[in-house]
Amino acid sequence: MKITEESMRQQSDPQPPVPKPEPEPRRSELEKLKAMTWKDRVWYIWNYYKVHMALVVVAVLILQVVITSLYHSTFDTVLYAMIINSYSEEEVDLSILQEDFAVYQNLGKKELVTAEAIYVTYGDQASELSYATLAKISALVFSQDLDIMIGDKATIDHFASLGGYLDLEKSLSPDLLTMVQDRLIYTAGEDGAEHAYAVEISGTAFAADTHLGQDPPLLGIVSNTVRREHTDALLRYILNP
Repeated sequence: MKITEESMRQQSDPQPPVPKPEPEPRRSELEKLKAMTWKDRVWYIWNYYKVHMALVVVAVLILQVVITSLYHSTFDTVLYAMIINSYSEEEVDLSILQEDFAVYQNLGKKELVTAEAIYVTYGDQASELSYATLAKISALVFSQDLDIMIGDKATIDHFASLGGYLDLEKSLSPDLLTMVQDRLIYTAGEDGAEHAYAVEISGTAFAADTHLGQDPPLLGIVSNTVRREHTDALLRYILNP
């Protein structure tokens, strides 16, 4: 190879650097989404943000539960009634208790009358659902949340034998006792002796309007209720509206 002055100069002179391509400007997430089709946007958002979305949904649900619980804690239940075994062709109308009786008692907006209709069988005929329902009733009685039971004869007999009802002849005021005297129902209590544990409310406007289907419907006041003002008022409302 022939060495020339030109070749020597080329070897001694540094080669100019090859220019690197400038990096593309970094696009924001919004710019990326604008450049996509709707189908691509859905795919992109789901794949890159599904965990974030799930966390947001969970946070919203937790917040909703907390807010609802705090809001409900500002309410006061003034009467809790259960209607048991109303075998009627028409659905039990709980609004008579929850709304009409509330108006009768002149209750405030945050004073509630709670009512529910349930079905229970007893003894050898009791189903698993009945056992669960009876456990719920027992828990409500134990916590002094349940005040009134309106049921059939089997219901009154069952709970009376457990000491579940007030003896109305001993616990009602004289004027209210006079009002219910002809309607008292006697059954055996925890001591084996018969006491006036219920009031028959058949033939009343309340029984008709609520669509009570027991034959006859019987009302008992739970023995450990702490809301006697409202339990006694309910008797007056039913028998002397």
